[in-house]
Amino acid sequence: MKKFLFVLFAIMSLISCEDTQTNEVALQAKIDDRLYTSTDARAAINADGTVTIQGFNDEESITLRLSRLDEGNFAIGEGTANQAIFEDMGGNVYTTNPNGEGVVTISELNETNKTLTGTFNFNAFLPGIDTIYVSRGTLYNVSYAGGEIVDPTNAGLFSAKVDGNPFIPVTVSSRNTGNTIITSGSTVNSTIVISVTANVEPGEYTLPRGGFGAKFQGLSGPEDTTDGLLTIIEHNTAEKTIKGTFSFITNRTEVTEGQFDVTYN
Repeated sequence: MKKFLFVLFAIMSLISCEDTQTNEVALQAKIDDRLYTSTDARAAINADGTVTIQGFNDEESITLRLSRLDEGNFAIGEGTANQAIFEDMGGNVYTTNPNGEGVVTISELNETNKTLTGTFNFNAFLPGIDTIYVSRGTLYNVSYAGGEIVDPTNAGLFSAKVDGNPFIPVTVSSRNTGNTIITSGSTVNSTIVISVTANVEPGEYTLPRGGFGAKFQGLSGPEDTTDGLLTIIEHNTAEKTIKGTFSFITNRTEVTEGQFDVTYN
């Protein structure tokens, strides 16, 4: 009966709003004024009892972290263990930690099939740069029987110098979109994004170059890279690890001594 009511509600929502869709397994939401729909969604119970829920497609992902597996409302905000993260196609990571707000509601847990259903909404920040608003989020029949889900904000090591000053990110992410591996680090007011082809081999690559890129974005917005060098030291496709160094110049900024050693998802 609960499943029937949920499907009925989803159909009514579809009639009332053209940009809402439903699937047998779904994680979807409105991000600002557009619809985000995952092509895959999964959840995992972590060793400490917390729960990670993630939906992703070839370009973007939404990750929700909850303090425990249970039905009910989980408030997102300062002083709570609950968190939401959005990663866009450019490798930028928007997070609710520490100043975002929202709520995740788990309306049904199916302990036999190990699936969960619910709703969510939140606002998240690209530190010092941008804010997104995620509304009308839907979780439907998301399995929590899978293995560990990689933390999208802690992919590994990433550092550089920006105009001679240390760049030490608070979030590091790395993701394989199918064609490109996008690795990024974000501080409280700036982001560096490094992109390479998914099958990249160790070697030196000058920038700008097709399939490869480096981007710096600060309070003044994204900056165009005019010259640079990206070196891939190691790339293990089986383990999904990649290590390299980088330096580049934009129309306003010089980035030097860049290095990364990350695991991508």
